[in-house]
Amino acid sequence: MRPDLDSLALFLSALESGSLSKAAEEHHMVLSAASRRIRILETEFGVPLFQRTSKGVTVTGAGESLAIHARLILRDVDRMRADLSDYAQGATGRVRLQANASAMGQFLPDDVASFRRSYPEIRVDVEEHRSVWIVQAIRDRHADVGVITGDTADTTLNFIPYRMDRLVAIVHRKHPYRSREVSFADLLDFDFVGLENDSAIARTIEDAAVAARKVLRLRVKVKSFEAVCRMIEAGMGVGILPEGAAATYRKEMGLRFLNLSDAWASRRMYLCTRQETLTFPQRRLVDHLLSRYVP
Repeated sequence: MRPDLDSLALFLSALESGSLSKAAEEHHMVLSAASRRIRILETEFGVPLFQRTSKGVTVTGAGESLAIHARLILRDVDRMRADLSDYAQGATGRVRLQANASAMGQFLPDDVASFRRSYPEIRVDVEEHRSVWIVQAIRDRHADVGVITGDTADTTLNFIPYRMDRLVAIVHRKHPYRSREVSFADLLDFDFVGLENDSAIARTIEDAAVAARKVLRLRVKVKSFEAVCRMIEAGMGVGILPEGAAATYRKEMGLRFLNLSDAWASRRMYLCTRQETLTFPQRRLVDHLLSRYVP
């Protein structure tokens, strides 16, 4: 006999409350029925899950192990129900879309919203991740479509040119550099505020510093575009970010944007998919995203 979902849920309730009687009440059953369900679980696994005391129940080591698996099982069941409920309400498909912060901070929200208006029957789940993680997620089938910048050398995937993304130098409003354009090599004379190492921008900047044969004085590393801008506003250094994504903070923080004269400052964004034939919903999303860009 395999453990049923109701018994696993009852077990977790007893563990969290420390009381089988409270768990029984929560699950609308009498105490004797709840006790029988727990005993069946213990018989099935061949180990005690609780130590019974006059004050309630205490989970055993085996019970702690079961709790980990039970939570995962019940979480997956909840997700399954949520997914299938969309179909019950008329949905005809689902696409898992992952995008990097640059796309999320610029055009992608409007593009996805436009798609949903055109195809309300197709559910789109959107997550933000680093480009390198997105490529791995597509490869591992944890995502269907990705929006990335950076390395497109993986021959097992499709990379479709999508949009252009321009990087700019961001400086404090009182920064001594007065020109509207600057080379990255000249910026290396100043302290830098940057993103964490696994971001495409961080790798681009590090490679450019090596090519310029100068030291990158990276004094601050943060996780988000906003945090980079906040640090620059505080006078902690200069930074490199996508112009569109950072534009939100330009006026609010009194920042100055300088055009970069370097060719790499203009980056191509790609839609990433597996090489196999796309499903109808996936193809519809890819085609819609591509149609939204007018050079």
